Amino acid sequence: MSWTACRVLACASLLVVVMASIEARADDTALVRVVSEEAQIHTGPGFGFRVVYRAQMGEVLPAIGRASHDHWFRVELPDGTYGWILGDEVFPLDVDLAAAHQGPSVWKRMGNAIFSPSPLLEENLGFTFSAGLLGGDGMFLFRPAWLLAPHVSLEGMVGETVGNQVDVIYAGGGFNAFLFAASPVTPFVGAAVGGAFGRKKADQYAIQAGRYSMVNVGGGLIVALKKRLTLRGDVRHYIVFDANHTQRIQEYSGALAVYF
Repeated sequence: MSWTACRVLACASLLVVVMASIEARADDTALVRVVSEEAQIHTGPGFGFRVVYRAQMGEVLPAIGRASHDHWFRVELPDGTYGWILGDEVFPLDVDLAAAHQGPSVWKRMGNAIFSPSPLLEENLGFTFSAGLLGGDGMFLFRPAWLLAPHVSLEGMVGETVGNQVDVIYAGGGFNAFLFAASPVTPFVGAAVGGAFGRKKADQYAIQAGRYSMVNVGGGLIVALKKRLTLRGDVRHYIVFDANHTQRIQEYSGALAVYF
């Protein structure tokens, strides 16, 4: 083999080694484990920034950067957002490159890209804006909630249906029971009691307006997505009644929910 051919072969081998090293570093994700009992994660690298998450001892987070001053790591949170954690409260972990090359399953990667942990585990208050159909008419409802525990909430409701002849205002309160509170897709059942007030349109004089009692039962799903976005769907059966009249109607609605 000529000297020129040896040099070409040596350069090619060196290039392969360098490319393999770069690929390994790209697959190698830096991780940190929380070693304090509870670590506050801030919006910026300093204690003066707002706290957005509280990590518990043993929790592992991907580290994607480091502050140019002091000892802070920028980490990715479970809901897909980012924050800064003090380096004294974490311990860097070595990454198993064999496992990194194998990677999680397709379903696992899809789930991690779409869903975030259920907000029911950490938050105390919720606010939902629902829109859909109630009794065949278009409706909107505001539903504030107080989370007593991850599996139970007290929830109020106030809103209106808009019909061709009569608009009906609904108000009341009840409870929701969440069946799998730790899951990002959480089914729930609920019930509420309250009242309904029918008011006729300004140009409809033959329609009877009035005040009625109201009971509803049903359930639905809460879906926790990335970027703190939560979707909700409800299907409920209503009974609206007074001493002389009883009416049964259904609600089919979708909603955006915020928990904090």
